[in-house]
Amino acid sequence: AKITSKTRMIVINSPHNPSGAILSAHDLDSLEAITKGTNILVLSDEVYEHIIFDGAEHESVLKRAELRKRSIATFSFGKTFHATGWRMGYLIAPEVLMVEIRKVHQYNTFAIHTPTQYAIADYLKSPEHYESVAPMYQKKRDFFLEAMKPSNFKPIAAGGTYFQLMNYSAISEENDVVFAEWLTKEIGVATIPMSVFYQDKQDNKVLRFCFAKGEETLAKAAKILCSI
Repeated sequence: AKITSKTRMIVINSPHNPSGAILSAHDLDSLEAITKGTNILVLSDEVYEHIIFDGAEHESVLKRAELRKRSIATFSFGKTFHATGWRMGYLIAPEVLMVEIRKVHQYNTFAIHTPTQYAIADYLKSPEHYESVAPMYQKKRDFFLEAMKPSNFKPIAAGGTYFQLMNYSAISEENDVVFAEWLTKEIGVATIPMSVFYQDKQDNKVLRFCFAKGEETLAKAAKILCSI
């Protein structure tokens, strides 16, 4: 079993970077059952909460009483509003945990300043600013997938975020780092090899593409990739 008497914290991320996978209500129910009656904390990275597709609903640890009392949930205005350089986000946690978090946070803050905090606070007054994010990215995802249909790449379903995984095993037997480097230097399309995200560097012949681009750029990239 991965969870033992020594387990102190479980870290989850949904919607997930780099895979684009999302946790279901059943997943969260299972997590709640597993941690009930324990002292295990949950750190829930939910920074892509507003970038979720196909009518799915974001499942947050904050929706469940048992999880809420043991969870630290993190969110990002930068991811939601395309301003990652602002380094602005927030977290929600029980008071007993927040007291301890603030002891560290007061010495570990960088980049953020008062004017941008007021700007975000004002921007949040209009729900359409964050409710329009998912449809916008889903349109880009669907456009890219449609443009890639003639290619030899096999897409892996992305339920959220602005990343699309593609399997290239029908094209090359090269490991993903070598293949990604070749695509970047020789073909002109930059990708991230998925093995770099694995502790054991497992190579499944899968690359991560970012579709947070204009349609012209996506179409150009797809045209190049379809020619391989």
